[in-house]
Formats: sequence, structure tokens, C-alpha cells
Amino acid sequence: MLEADHMLRVPRVLEGRQGVHATVDGVDVVNFASNDYLGLAGDRRLSSAAAASLDRDGVGAGSSRLIIGNHRAHVMLEHDVADWMRCSGVRLFSTGYAANVGVLTTLLRAGDAVFSDELNHASIIDGCRLSRASVEVYPHRDLAALERGLQSLGGRRRLVVSESVFSMDGDVADVAALAELCRRYDAVFVLDEAHAVGVVGPEGRGAAAAVGVVPDLVIGTFGKALGTFGAFAATTQAVSDLLWNRARSLVFSTGVPPCISAATSAAVMIVRGKEGDDRRRQMAASSRMFRALVPNVGGAKESAIAPIVIGDDRRVVELGMELLAAKLLVASVRPPTVPAGTARLRVSMSAAHTAQNITELAAMMQRVIQ
Repeated sequence: MLEADHMLRVPRVLEGRQGVHATVDGVDVVNFASNDYLGLAGDRRLSSAAAASLDRDGVGAGSSRLIIGNHRAHVMLEHDVADWMRCSGVRLFSTGYAANVGVLTTLLRAGDAVFSDELNHASIIDGCRLSRASVEVYPHRDLAALERGLQSLGGRRRLVVSESVFSMDGDVADVAALAELCRRYDAVFVLDEAHAVGVVGPEGRGAAAAVGVVPDLVIGTFGKALGTFGAFAATTQAVSDLLWNRARSLVFSTGVPPCISAATSAAVMIVRGKEGDDRRRQMAASSRMFRALVPNVGGAKESAIAPIVIGDDRRVVELGMELLAAKLLVASVRPPTVPAGTARLRVSMSAAHTAQNITELAAMMQRVIQ
């Protein structure tokens, strides 16, 4: 049935390092499907940091961090991220999904109210549901609707949660306005910066830092712009201590391999420095160039996420295959990842793409999209 409805997912197999040039299912392609926005996933400096830790520390963490899996590499990475994000408390999670579920189920309970943007990631949706709080979903980026909800819906605690850069649309929340509404209506502000950390703002600290806003809690991931694996919650020391004790997705999960945390610390240093600034500028320039060449591309003009809505599920799969035949890998995204009727090609830009890569993709897209 899934296959007949053009909804069957068949994973592709990558050989070798992640990067702009990749071997997928045995074919050499130019990769426009990865979230490796700064081109760090295949960086040998990260490999070297991981290899040194692997030789010294072994592979597995051995257990939950609360038992005997709390390795020095984890603690050092939390310190590095706290310094980077300018906060007093950071807690690591195995994935962004685990982070969102763990944070929301820790901060919310029955009798609370949570306000969630309708295009928030599945992990936020699931975290809201599992929290047992009353869930108010407001239309995408509709601040007036959010304010009406805050005016009308009470609760022991009220919390607003949004992505900053939306993962499938590439547009950006009005973070400053969200923060102001939360201040005015005494609501906790949780911001998922998964697709902004490393890419946006001073030192790549995200969209909130770009506008001088400090949310109550920021979720960030390492598996996108930083090129490694895992996630974090950046907040106060008190809230990070609460997560130690109440976030089930943290408490009951084996710690991330120490070598991964060591590699991530190396990535944080790169992202915070001049090289990080250079890579961010290059990625933004590539995003502007692509949008100038291809009409009807969604998302903010400098966003790494450049979706082209096709609508028809079968057609978007066919277009993805036509691009792949030209050795250009672009993700064909269908429901339930995106709303019904909005199937799209999700082009993902990287600092490592060349002008020739972008020109070739634009020319091919003009040819196949009628």
C-alpha cells in the first residue's frame, strides 16, 4: 500500500565520507541532500580528534551517564557548549529527538499549557503530546494567533516552543517577537535551533543570538552544521540539574561514545572561530546564488534549506530520480514529513558547494521542473 501511494521509504547507502561529493548506492553524486551545512562532517580534524579519543577511551560509554557512563569527554563538551552559548547549564542528549522529548516532558505536566507552531518538528510534537499538557497548535509563524491563545488559555505553567529555522521550509521564526510575547504573558520560551546552530548569529550561536534574545532553553544539535552527532539543551544550571533527574530520554539512555564528544568539541572550536565565519559567509552566498538562479524557491534568502514545492507525491519522487540520473542528489520529501499536498524537493546548501555545483543543479532543475 505504501508503495502504491508513493510513500514507501527506501534508504540509500552512502560509502566513504559525508561531503559534497559522495558515493550513494554505488554512484558518485554531488550531494544537495545533507544537513552538513558547513561542510564539516568529513573534516579530518574531527576524525583526528575522534581517533585520539578512541585510542585513549575506547568506543562505548558503557552505561547511562548517571551510572558509570559520564565520561570526561562529555563533561568537557558540556563546558565548551556552555561557554559558546553563554549560559550556565548544558545537558547533552543522544539525538535532537531525544532532547526535545526529554526537555518538554520534564518542563511540562498535566495542568500546564504548551503553544506549538504547526510546522514544528515531529520530536516537538511528540514531546508536547507525551507531556500530558494541554496543547495549543497555532498557525505557522502567526504571532497574532499565538497571542490570542496566550490570552485565553491558562495553566499552572505555560510554555511556547518553536523552531527558529524550520527544517522543511527554511523560513525563520520572529524570535524577538516570540520572546516578547513570552515575557508579556509569563510563558517559558523554548527554542529549537537545530538548523540554526553553527549557521546563524555571532560565532554561529543561532537565530536568538543574532537578534540579542536569550530564550529560557535552547535545543541545539551537533549532527547538522557541526558535522558530528548528538544534541544539547542550553539553559540555566538549575534547569540542567532538573534534566539530569527528570529527562527520561537522558536518564535511561547510554551515553554518547566519548570519541564523538571529543570530535564535537573540536567542531565547536572551528565553528566559533574565523574559519566558522568564513564558512557561514560562503554558505549564505551559495544560498543567495541558488535562489537567484531558480524561481519559486522557498525559505529565507540566506537559508541553507531551499525547498521547491511540487505538490504531487509521485511527481516529486520522479523528479528526484531524474536529478539522481544526472548525478545530483536532492531529497524528495513527502507527507507525513510535510503537510499533504506540499511534497517538495528539499535542496540543502553547504559551504563546500562550488559555484559550478550550484549552476549545474540550477540548470538541471530548470530542465526537469515544468
